[in-house]
Formats: sequence, structure tokens, C-alpha cells
Amino acid sequence: MTDQKDDRWALPGIEEALQWLDFRNQQGISVALDALGEYAKTPAQAADNLASYRNCLLALPPANRKTAIAIKLSALGLNFDAALAEKNLQNLLELAQYNDNLIEIDIEGTPTVEATVAMACQFSALGFNLVLALQAYLDRTDADISRARAAGLKIRLVKGAYRGDTDDFAEIQSRFFSCFKTLLAAGQPFDVGTHDPVLIEQMKTAITERSQVCFGFLKGLADQTKLNLAQSGFRVSEYVPYGTNRKAYVARRQLYLKNLEKAGLTPAP
Repeated sequence: MTDQKDDRWALPGIEEALQWLDFRNQQGISVALDALGEYAKTPAQAADNLASYRNCLLALPPANRKTAIAIKLSALGLNFDAALAEKNLQNLLELAQYNDNLIEIDIEGTPTVEATVAMACQFSALGFNLVLALQAYLDRTDADISRARAAGLKIRLVKGAYRGDTDDFAEIQSRFFSCFKTLLAAGQPFDVGTHDPVLIEQMKTAITERSQVCFGFLKGLADQTKLNLAQSGFRVSEYVPYGTNRKAYVARRQLYLKNLEKAGLTPAP
């Protein structure tokens, strides 16, 4: 059984997720769906997660074909068999390409970052449509931005939800905005993901072409901010996970709020 209060962060199943997709689209907000499943330990678990991602792609009605699907390579077997994860990713990318969908690869814990970046760059260079999340709290991120852009990847810049090279809040803010300015100056479309009201205001002020940047948020946070941005002509997206395998995901969200509270901070309303 799942705890109903977890529905704030993740929905029970694909039917509820598709209903939420329609609701957000009517508000001018796009959605990235995530069929939750991570840290596969066996080929069978990886196969189950692959099937869940494929079912998500296949369930999208024609009007929502361009909806993004967020995936985690650990769900596809990366933690125990990189070759299997690569094969499963190609399976998804081929289906997404056929249906005109976009695959977003979530960045995970530091030990998997190099393999994730390398695999994303490899498939982007082959012509697949991909977004790669990069974490501002890692020392390597400036180099990864250059590497990803050279491979033709679209980037989603986030602070990071695992263990990074720094946990100093002000330092992470500074790194995030520095990376943001680098991406902005490049002139290509990119995404950002943060609920930090200070960073959101800084980015709004810096943006001259609103179509270049999409502000990304998690389901369950910053609902009024999402609406305000969309109504002001900014591009906005919401990350919407679903499924029963949500323990690790929900735990990270709860820890995020606890850490903010300890620091005397609150996310954007």
C-alpha cells in the first residue's frame, strides 16, 4: 500500500498521471512524466522498469506525443551492467523517436555521473533527441556543460539532490547561477530546475528571450510560482512521477524540505 500523502510528490499510476498532464497543459504548463523505478539490481528488475517506461510512451495520446519522459539509468541497469543499461536506453530512444517524444535523462549519484554523461553524449551524437540533467554542486559541471553542448544535448541545470562536491547553500547558488549564465550566453534553448526564489528572480531578470529557458519544477512544490511564470509568458514544466515504487524519490523530497527548514529557508510559493 502507498501512503496517500505521498500523492503530493508522485501519483499512483499512469491514468492519474495522464489526467494531471491534461490539467497542467490547460494552464500552459508542460509536463515531464517519470514512471518511477530506480536502483535496479537484476536484469529482471531492469526489464520491468524498461517496460514501465515503454508503457508510458505508448500511453500518451496523439495530442500529447511531444511530452517528455524522464528516465533514470539506474532503473535500466546501470549500477550492475552498463552494457544492459545502454541497450535498454537505445530501446527507449528508438520508440521515443518513432513517436516524436523527448527523453530526459535524470542525473543521479556521483559514482554514476561519468557513465551517464558519456552515454547521453553518445546517443545525442547519433541523432537522438535527448535532455541531460547536470548538477551545479559538482566540480565537473562546467566541463560537462561544454561536453554536452558539443554532442548536441539539451541541458537541464539543477542544484543536485544527492551528495555533491559541496553542501554549502550559498556556494551551490553561486555555481548554479554561473552555469546558468554560461548556458544563457550560448544562445541555445535549455531548462533549469530549482525552487529557490532568489535564483528564480535572478534568472528572470537575466533572461532577454523568454523562449530560450524553460523553468522546471517538481510536482508538489511552487504551484503558485509555476502559474505566475506561465501567465507572464515564461516557459514552465512540471516533473510528474507516478507509480508505487516511490519510496526513494519521496524520501529525497522530504529530506530537501527538512534541510531547507534547518537553514531557515523556504522554497518558492
